Amino acid sequence: MLKLRNFEHVGIVATDIERSIAFYTALGVEVLRRRGEGRQAFAALKMGDAEINLFCNPDRRYGDEPRQVDHFCLCMEAASIDDLMLDLRDVGIAVASGPVKRSDGTTLFVHDPDGLRVELLVKH
Repeated sequence: MLKLRNFEHVGIVATDIERSIAFYTALGVEVLRRRGEGRQAFAALKMGDAEINLFCNPDRRYGDEPRQVDHFCLCMEAASIDDLMLDLRDVGIAVASGPVKRSDGTTLFVHDPDGLRVELLVKH
């Protein structure tokens, strides 16, 4: 029987890796390691026990092809969703939709620099 241990990482394409690193670090994600430059650039970002792996491809535009990932969710440390929204405003990240109450907390969505939806969850 297969047994899942935990979520390890998600790999996403960034058209401008520096812009994407700035976006994710503004959300509190830590840069673990980087290598390469230009089209060969890669960055591993730490989010809790998992990672976001960024791969640079300046020619990739998500609007040109079907999206392979709809979104991923980051659980945020904040006293309330209102506090999170204020923090997002302070770092220049716009709320794309929400907030929406869920059984385990309140969530909202933002877009990364390449348009990928990122769900931000504040648990009760």
